[in-house]
Amino acid sequence: MTFAQELPKGVNPGKGIAVLHSSGKSDVLNAELAISKGSKSVYIISQNPEEAWSRFKAQFHFVQAAGGIVVKADKSILFIFRKGKWDLPKGKVEDGEDIMEGAIREVEEECSISQLNVHSKLCDTWHTYVQDGDPVLKCTAWYLMHYEGDEVPIPQALEGITEVRWVSEKDLSQVSANTYPSVLEVVSEYQSKA
Repeated sequence: MTFAQELPKGVNPGKGIAVLHSSGKSDVLNAELAISKGSKSVYIISQNPEEAWSRFKAQFHFVQAAGGIVVKADKSILFIFRKGKWDLPKGKVEDGEDIMEGAIREVEEECSISQLNVHSKLCDTWHTYVQDGDPVLKCTAWYLMHYEGDEVPIPQALEGITEVRWVSEKDLSQVSANTYPSVLEVVSEYQSKA
C-alpha cells in the first residue's frame, strides 16, 4: 500500500493495481475491499499523504517485527516453512530491544543458528491482520544477513515452524509458488542489490 499525492508515472490502474482517493477512516475498508478483489498493490491518493497515513495507522494496534534474509557463501537463502507456506525468519521485537538485534535474535531462535553478520537493512514490509478481534498493523524491518557457520538449522517447533531449508537461486521458483507477496518483495529487494 502506498500513500501519495498523485499516482507515480508508469503505474497504470488495473491488472492488480487499485487506486483509491483518500476518504478518511474508510480508507482501511476500501483498501481491504480492493485487496479482497485481487489487487496486489493499492495506492491511496491524498493532498496530504502523511496525514492520510497517520489516520490509517491510528485504526490499528501497531506491532514492530524484524527478520532477515540469510544468505550463505553459495548464495542460497534460508527459508522456514510455517502455516503451510514458505517464509523468511522473523518475529516481534521485544520492548526496549534494538530492531536489528531483534532481527538477529529471531533468526537465531527460529532456525537454531548463530554466527550471523548483518550486512545492511533491505526494506520494511507492512501488513494487517486481526488478532483476538483487534486489527493489527505490523511493520517488519528486513536485514540482509550473511551466515558463515556450518550448523544444521533446526525449526523452532514452538513457533509452528516445521522445516528450515537452504534454497538455491535455481530452486527459488519452488518457494515462490507457495509464499507471501511480502516475502517475494523482500527477495526481490535482495536480488536487486546482490
